[in-house]
Amino acid sequence: MVECYTNYWENRRDGVRKQHGSYATEEEAFEGIQSWWDLHQEKYTNIQKRRTNSGALEITYGDDNYYYRIEKRTIDKLPSKKVKLRSAGEIAAKRKMENLDEEFYLFDELAEPYRDQLVIAMGSGQRVLDFIYDEKGRPVRELEKK
Repeated sequence: MVECYTNYWENRRDGVRKQHGSYATEEEAFEGIQSWWDLHQEKYTNIQKRRTNSGALEITYGDDNYYYRIEKRTIDKLPSKKVKLRSAGEIAAKRKMENLDEEFYLFDELAEPYRDQLVIAMGSGQRVLDFIYDEKGRPVRELEKK
């Protein structure tokens, strides 16, 4: 068992909570949030951090209804950040199976800077392979589970 820091994006208004990634340190978890903002070309100047009574770190960045929360928790092991890229044949087969046109990309087809940022943002070299992306490295949707 290992202690880690997990990012969650929360929407107070709609009661939505999405887990983004787990990291060895709180600083890495915040870097994951910043990488997500960079990928989405979002620039925030009014970022506020506050520590909750439970010890979690909440980060607001504009509208208080939307925020990130970094919580310390225990998991079996941290996800590996190493990515095993698919071969050209595997990429072609996956594209065909997903019926992707040329405006969508698998992780393996993205430019290296986008791939690096996605690994930081998601905190997992395996999780990044589970999505289809646009040309700027922004996730569009999850791959079909087969």
